[in-house]
Amino acid sequence: MRIFVKPLLNSLLVLLFLLAVKPLYGAAEPSVENLILPQPSAELQPGDVVQIVINALASNDFPYRDAGIETTFNFASPSNKLQTGPLQNFTKLLKGPTYGQMLNHRDSTLSEVILDDNKAIRLVQIISENNQTLYFAFRLGLQQQGNYSGMWLTEAVWQMDNPSSDVVAM
Repeated sequence: MRIFVKPLLNSLLVLLFLLAVKPLYGAAEPSVENLILPQPSAELQPGDVVQIVINALASNDFPYRDAGIETTFNFASPSNKLQTGPLQNFTKLLKGPTYGQMLNHRDSTLSEVILDDNKAIRLVQIISENNQTLYFAFRLGLQQQGNYSGMWLTEAVWQMDNPSSDVVAM
């Protein structure tokens, strides 16, 4: 019996040591769950919000799969989220035929922001992965109540036919 006790105690000590050391080394690099994606803020203007969303969609799978879609969802207004559903449904919508070309697009050009009281519009020209030129309009609203009060959030996005070239700053 004594023969088994010493190796067992040694094994337990090694295991305890490994468990104690792992958090020290694991803390050097954040896990996917601990990465913080861009979030709405009262400091962000409507043009900033669209730029953040477009940049996130351009590199959709960074820092993890569908992080760009999740960032886009973070900046969706509560009324937008009611229409599009939870993140799982929102992801399906963005991967569908209308918005799927925005994912991992090659280039984008954004218009000036058209501001009218608590509403804003910004047009975006996208060059998709397969070199298609597409146009989208983002409508944002300045939230008046709730957790997002004072923040600009996306209320709607729709695809447009070729707008006049003076609308989208090239």
